[in-house]
Amino acid sequence: MRSRLVIAIAALTLLLVSCASGPSDATKEQGRIPVSTTTTEPPPEGIVVVSIANGSFRPSNIKLDLDEEWIVEWRDEDVPEREYVIEARNGEFKSTTLHPGDTFQVDFSELEPGIYRYYSFLGNTRVPGSVDTRPTQ
Repeated sequence: MRSRLVIAIAALTLLLVSCASGPSDATKEQGRIPVSTTTTEPPPEGIVVVSIANGSFRPSNIKLDLDEEWIVEWRDEDVPEREYVIEARNGEFKSTTLHPGDTFQVDFSELEPGIYRYYSFLGNTRVPGSVDTRPTQ
């Protein structure tokens, strides 16, 4: 009976500690966005968010209706911490080095309608993605 009580108290303690977690003090001091796989609020109007996690872009292929969405924002949410540079295949855009918590945006309303293929490297592996801004056929 006593061992069951001890196990129940230990389980309850673990549950309470896990629910009370949040960003570390170091993350708060740096003013960086905590790395997370979930979002609590939608992106602002006109923005499509691409999460960079587990060595891939999610979503990796985007179709934009420029009347509704015109900015793509890439967010480095990768764990373990990896760095990315996002570059358009034909040189239309290139990010600085993104560290976990960093973001990079491109306003596609300023570019000609078309298919923009982009990539990043994870070691020697090329990670591809695309943004299609052509009008609906």
